[in-house]
Amino acid sequence: MIKRVITAAILIVIMALGIWFQGWPLRAILLVSMLMSTSEMYRAFRKIGYDPVRWSGYTYCVLAVLAQAYYANLTGGMFESISPAMFALIIGLLLAMTVIIFKGKVAFDSLMSTVFPMLYPGLFFSLIITLQDLHSRVISTLALVLTFFIASVNDTFALFIGLRFGKHRLSPQISPKKSVEGSIAGLVSSVVFAMLAPWLTQRLALSYPAMQAQLAASPLPPLWAFALLGLVAGGLSQIGDLVASLVKRHCGIKDFGTIFPGHGGMLDRMDGILFCGVACYVFFKIYGL
Repeated sequence: MIKRVITAAILIVIMALGIWFQGWPLRAILLVSMLMSTSEMYRAFRKIGYDPVRWSGYTYCVLAVLAQAYYANLTGGMFESISPAMFALIIGLLLAMTVIIFKGKVAFDSLMSTVFPMLYPGLFFSLIITLQDLHSRVISTLALVLTFFIASVNDTFALFIGLRFGKHRLSPQISPKKSVEGSIAGLVSSVVFAMLAPWLTQRLALSYPAMQAQLAASPLPPLWAFALLGLVAGGLSQIGDLVASLVKRHCGIKDFGTIFPGHGGMLDRMDGILFCGVACYVFFKIYGL
């Protein structure tokens, strides 16, 4: 448990620095995370005999980050009708399918194990990358904080409340240690955090005219909307954790990797965050921010 807490603290600092600086520092952190997570998923599939075309997945990861990085310079052209994340995904999928077909073999396992990581974790990472390009720095910072920390708060409260009070198993076959009590605690904490973050942002803006101007140009949604976001994002975060567990059980592994003591691999740490990021992406797009 001590290793888990120390590792979590270090990862929080890294995430906070990426959110603070944004731009290429954040893109670099997310690209490395995306490549590592994709590699871990490919490695898991290879353990059960699948043969993914890994280089096509890595090519997609790089293309997704570059497409988003240069999106601002290409608006008015092809990216006016298609998002950079979807553009990169289409190219990656076409590349993977073409390579597999030209092998001349009926290798559906190769196709599935190549394409699946492009969708998860690939596409989900791509959506998170877009959040730093919202209308203002204040909005993008808030969106990124919610993406990374709703999931982290959810996971923390679900873990500790589940250990102390958990009696009813949430999904015994997929993840035997998760409890209904822990899940409820995680959802409540997600709702509270999702409301607290924008409230603090508005309070902080009172002391900084530049922040006030940005929020005046792009007003935040009401707190009840953020409460709903917390509930949906918290729920998706838990589903993301269970989806990762489902893949691990199918592949016969305990963790995707060992790089983070007490946490496993990159995908073990990012599973809930990725699903939470999808909810935040949809939320901020719906409100036109």
